[in-house]
Amino acid sequence: MKINGLKDIFSFFTLFPINGNIFKAADSIYFLPIVSLIVGLVSGAIKYFLMLITNNFLASVVAVLSTYLITGIMHIDGFADFVDSLFAKGGKEERMKVLKDPHIGVASVFFVYFLVSLMIALTYSLDEHSVMGYIMFFAASDLTGRASIFGSLFGKKYHEGLGKIFAMSFKPKYVFYFLFVSLILVPIIKYYYLLIFVGFLIGYLFYELGVKLYGASGGDVIGSSVEISRLLGMIIICFV
Repeated sequence: MKINGLKDIFSFFTLFPINGNIFKAADSIYFLPIVSLIVGLVSGAIKYFLMLITNNFLASVVAVLSTYLITGIMHIDGFADFVDSLFAKGGKEERMKVLKDPHIGVASVFFVYFLVSLMIALTYSLDEHSVMGYIMFFAASDLTGRASIFGSLFGKKYHEGLGKIFAMSFKPKYVFYFLFVSLILVPIIKYYYLLIFVGFLIGYLFYELGVKLYGASGGDVIGSSVEISRLLGMIIICFV
């Protein structure tokens, strides 16, 4: 593992003003659990301390939105494009055209609103009353989303773009590096560490879906897997 690649991970996967290189980020993708740790610490703390001075609903809204202030809207933008393409009429070429269209449609607006609203509702309903409980919730669910990226990179068919850059740099040993780095979260998330494997599975299923729908996977498909896996992680934590 190359520790100097951590800067590039923060440059690409967060909104921190750090200069980095996307190719170095692709070679250092196993450091993504560090991003999940920061998301957990910041969003969890926001949820807890806002609860002390305001109400649960407002605290939940701000906490969920803070995850996007940390990591940006890259993945949810991919999710929006993916949703629009699902409602496109025609075959693979037409769906691919819609996927690459920079404009957003009614379907994507509705489903992005539904996705974020559901995340807020889950955060609101979380049966936790400690700062560590909230940190665990956001860190574990974000880690589930990060794990899905690895599942999405196990295939061989990718369209040109950011997704292909990461796919071409991906090596199977990176999975073991990712699992090792993720151990820093175990004192916080405990047995929810196993959500990593849920993320792996969802990511690979999205890769297969991308191949079926477009002939190959890509960045928008990977971004969609991140958002859905994070949401599923929240659901599991709340109800299991």
